[in-house]
Amino acid sequence: MTNNVMILNDVNIGISKIELDKSDLIVIDKEGKYSFKVCVQYNWQDINSLKAGEGKNIDFNEYILSENNEPAVVWPNKCYVERIDNGCLCFHFKFEDLDSTIHYMNMRNCFDITPKNLEVKVFLNSKDAKNGVIIYNF
Repeated sequence: MTNNVMILNDVNIGISKIELDKSDLIVIDKEGKYSFKVCVQYNWQDINSLKAGEGKNIDFNEYILSENNEPAVVWPNKCYVERIDNGCLCFHFKFEDLDSTIHYMNMRNCFDITPKNLEVKVFLNSKDAKNGVIIYNF
C-alpha cells in the first residue's frame, strides 16, 4: 500500500488509525490529538461508479477537523477520490487558508494552534474489510 499522510500546517503529523465504514472516513494522527472525519454515506454511488485507474472530484457532505475531541467544520480546496484498482481506493483532501474559513464548534472558538492548512491522503483496500468496516492501526 502507498504512503498515507496527514500534514497539518506543513508538518507531517503521522497517522495512527484509519477507519472507513458506510458512514464515515476517520483519520487520527500519531499522537491522538488531531482527527479528521469525512461523512461519506451519501456518496457511495459516486465512489462505486469509479473504474480502475479513474479518479473524480467528489464533494462530501461534511468535513470535520478535531483537536483533543473538540471539532471544527472545514471545507476543502481539493477533494479527490481515485480507484487505484478494483479493491483499492485513494482519498485525497487538501485544505488551504483554514484560519480564515474554519468554523469552531467549541466554547473557546479556537484550537491550541491556528490551523493554516491540512492535507490528508489515505489508501484503503476493500479486501481488508471485516463486517463492512476497514480499520488500519499503525
